Amino acid sequence: MTSSMEWIRRQYDVPARHKMRIEYDGRAATIVGARGPYLRFRIDGEKRTTTSHPTYRIVYPPVPEPARPRGWCKHCVKDRAMTRDGVMGSHRWGGRGWSERCPGSGKAPWKPVRNQTHPGEQGAAA
Repeated sequence: MTSSMEWIRRQYDVPARHKMRIEYDGRAATIVGARGPYLRFRIDGEKRTTTSHPTYRIVYPPVPEPARPRGWCKHCVKDRAMTRDGVMGSHRWGGRGWSERCPGSGKAPWKPVRNQTHPGEQGAAA
């Protein structure tokens, strides 16, 4: 099961993260969470949170691409590292047990990962 933020990043190709500074309709804001497919954020100077679609009137800061190529595995639908050949690297999944190799290993990704969605590659940029 993926988190709402991960689903939003994957579905809309946006770099949305908790506590990220964004611009909404020309005003500075901070993302405080997600509610289903919508982002919740607090506009600077306001007490209440605003809920909006991740692509509607929101300007995200520029975020660099991952250092290593990554992709979304078609089978386990997770952000995984890719090999130099452009296929998914060998990884495990929790289908019948964590010791099983994922059937998506060695196959082309569902789509490339953008916006450093993998926690191990965020570093100081996030």
